[in-house]
Amino acid sequence: MTRKAELRAADVAALERNHHTLLSLCLLLEEIATSGPSEIAPENWRTAADAMQPLLEDTHELEERSLFASFDRTVVSPLSPGAVQRLRAEHRGDAHACKRVLQALNRLEGGNYSPGEQADRQLVTGFAEALRRHILCEQFMLETLIAAEDDRSLITT
Repeated sequence: MTRKAELRAADVAALERNHHTLLSLCLLLEEIATSGPSEIAPENWRTAADAMQPLLEDTHELEERSLFASFDRTVVSPLSPGAVQRLRAEHRGDAHACKRVLQALNRLEGGNYSPGEQADRQLVTGFAEALRRHILCEQFMLETLIAAEDDRSLITT
């Protein structure tokens, strides 16, 4: 059961834009993790390193202020509060992991082989995979809210 959503169009557009950019960044991170430093254009390393943390912080703030608040107000389900709490906890984990990924990217960009290189590559790949799944969950929440606004259900029985 749902109530009317109160999600602003500007917030929806910003979330969709940020999610798209983050998903593109995930692809770039995976490319970096599976390539050598000479195989990736230097500007791509900088793009990934410079964009990731501010974009993630901005997206998290927007999601918590707009998406999660609207979802809590709109979706009437005993599962709703738990889902939102879990995503908030994942935001804290994402922020911490992002810092470690930035350190790993800096080490990988240097191109010096180290015993920890494979671990750095796995960290970057794992972060991209986890972030992608997290975004897909939030996109489903957004679609649920849009469906509620249109008085329709995403799930039919």
